[in-house]
Amino acid sequence: MDCYNKFANFYNRLIDCDYDKWSQFLIKKGCLGNGVDLACGTGNITFRLADAGCQMIGIDLSPQMLMVAEGKKKNVKNPMFRCQDITVFSVTKQVDFVTCVCDGINYVKGVKEVEKVFANVFASLKEGGKFVFDVSSEYKLKKVLGNNFFYEDHDDVTFFWTNQLKKDSVIMELAFFVKNGENYQRFDERHVQYIYSENVLTELLVSAGFKDVQTFADYQNKQVTKDTQRVVFCATK
Repeated sequence: MDCYNKFANFYNRLIDCDYDKWSQFLIKKGCLGNGVDLACGTGNITFRLADAGCQMIGIDLSPQMLMVAEGKKKNVKNPMFRCQDITVFSVTKQVDFVTCVCDGINYVKGVKEVEKVFANVFASLKEGGKFVFDVSSEYKLKKVLGNNFFYEDHDDVTFFWTNQLKKDSVIMELAFFVKNGENYQRFDERHVQYIYSENVLTELLVSAGFKDVQTFADYQNKQVTKDTQRVVFCATK
């Protein structure tokens, strides 16, 4: 895995998400009790749900991101973190809910792999359990991010983000320049996000056995529109 390595040290500063709002949305959609947070990264949602009284397991493929998450822990037992691939994860005891926030599913390569994730989530949930996740929409990946260039300049780090739109994905080349005394040290990462339509993901959820599949725009109780950038899925086992 060549992404979220050194980037892990800057992730919380450079990624601007309203985690407080998102976690409240998750709770209102039934994310209560024992839960698993897939692609948890540095634990921004995992910790908030734990603070709300949930018993949490955070799962991510990046050891570096999990190292940052472990460094934020105040409670030894909650949340717990595991380094696992979300396409093959498993739990010893079924849980009340599973979340996957901030593009985790976009990093899963291809429909067959997404099917594996959904099957594992279904198997991990109690009857009536909730699965809530989001994706960057087709519109966002094709029209907002695709073939575009972004940068941020801070006192201690500058990064450049160049995107290349493919048929079913966006390749993201990130270059970081980290200040080290009077000099800057460069490191690069390559990310690929895969494009999945709302209809395809809904069909995959239903095929996995989920019912009452609903979609929302941008962690609000609003309908998804053609220019929605983040589609949130809520499904029940």
